[in-house]
Amino acid sequence: MSVLPLRVRARVRHESDRTYVVLVDGPDGEVLVGATGILREVRTVAREGAARLFGVTTERVDGDHLDLVIPQPPYGRDGQWVRITSAGEAATPDDSVDVGMAGQAHWFGHEGAWFVTVAGSGTAIYPSEYLDFAPTVTDEEIAELRRYLARSAPSPS
Repeated sequence: MSVLPLRVRARVRHESDRTYVVLVDGPDGEVLVGATGILREVRTVAREGAARLFGVTTERVDGDHLDLVIPQPPYGRDGQWVRITSAGEAATPDDSVDVGMAGQAHWFGHEGAWFVTVAGSGTAIYPSEYLDFAPTVTDEEIAELRRYLARSAPSPS
């Protein structure tokens, strides 16, 4: 059994099929410990993989011991147009109101997800698996978002 370090380092590698591959620094170097297609499962995959590598229970690899880095995926860039394709397991009908809408996305590294601004409803956080990064966006959608952003901008003093 290996000694659990004070901090376990893990990172995500984005695959072209939108899979999140999780790698953990173990006693013998970086090891692929699992993969998932769902962002909210990444931390669990990292914890379970680290526990296996170090021969400890998952409770020992809690949030205080796990440093997880989720870099910006190569298939997305700040300011690009996206289309929201899913709201996931939306708790209320309001959560799915933006499905099908086009918006502008900006990477939010702390969450490993995207801030997406949609005309009319504002900005929300979406994981990569809920977005189409190669949408067809109409001139009307572009103009609508620009008008929305112009109305939302603070007026100069």
